[in-house]
Amino acid sequence: MAFFNDGRRVVTGSWDKTLRIWNVRTLLGEPLQGHQGHVFSVAVSPDSRQIASGGQDSTVIIWDVERKQIVFKLVKHEGWVNCVRFSPDGKRLASGSNDGTAVIWDTKTGTALTTLIGGDGVLSVAFSPDGLKLASATSDGIIRVCSTDNANLLLLEFVAHGHLVRGIVWSPNGQQLISASSDNTVKFWNFSTGRQIGQPCTGHTNLICSLAIASDGSFIATASYDKTVRLWSTKSYQQIGQPLEHSNTVRCVAISTNGALLASVTGNEDLYLWSIGNAPKRQDRQEGYKEELEVEQQPGISEIVSLHFLLIFHHISRG
Repeated sequence: MAFFNDGRRVVTGSWDKTLRIWNVRTLLGEPLQGHQGHVFSVAVSPDSRQIASGGQDSTVIIWDVERKQIVFKLVKHEGWVNCVRFSPDGKRLASGSNDGTAVIWDTKTGTALTTLIGGDGVLSVAFSPDGLKLASATSDGIIRVCSTDNANLLLLEFVAHGHLVRGIVWSPNGQQLISASSDNTVKFWNFSTGRQIGQPCTGHTNLICSLAIASDGSFIATASYDKTVRLWSTKSYQQIGQPLEHSNTVRCVAISTNGALLASVTGNEDLYLWSIGNAPKRQDRQEGYKEELEVEQQPGISEIVSLHFLLIFHHISRG
């Protein structure tokens, strides 16, 4: 699942082999059909003119949003395509596969530019903010960072978790990597040294399967099989507010560009949209005045934030 830059549209990929575009409450047009198996990952280009998808059929498809047509069907991987991600300028696309490789593609020509051999299955990829580096995370718990111009130039490699790394993102300044794992934790890493920063974010009671970061880098969101989405401060590494409860396992989470909406998808094929507004920023500000708030007997931070979360909530079933 991924938001468009307008913050009002979301694209989802499904095990029914289709992609669907939603406008907050409404399905827009017919499903996009082209994959021959489950769709595991989708991404929207920075200019919102293209969608990329990868799936069980080992292919990557680039779609024209306006025409709802396939631009390129990219065939190189020999295993399921678990993840796709556009570069910040939209000129390149990265894909990661169960075949142990991450491929960087030219979005204008559909040409495979370079291939990174990632060891075990590549579950997540992410371009650095300057577009010069590609981070990949694998099922053996390893994070690798290579040059986007030369995949053989390995800039960083380290064991991040003892379990599958299911999500990886960069901080907006490119100085940190953030990883989420099946070990139920989120960790922050210094890109220059590969060393862990602070303590892991803990609280989920089952595996984390998706990770998203706000465009300003102030908070992240994680989705878990424990039927919750949780928000975390990137400054304090603490949980913000109460967990967002769902009726089923949560498979994916995304945050709109303006940080106002959060979308989540569950295992029973429901799409939830949450209004979060500036709650995470309020959390950071209030943490700085925690002692004063307690003295004045103001409402607890978690109460303020959770109320803000629940102002808007609805779900859209596939039917």
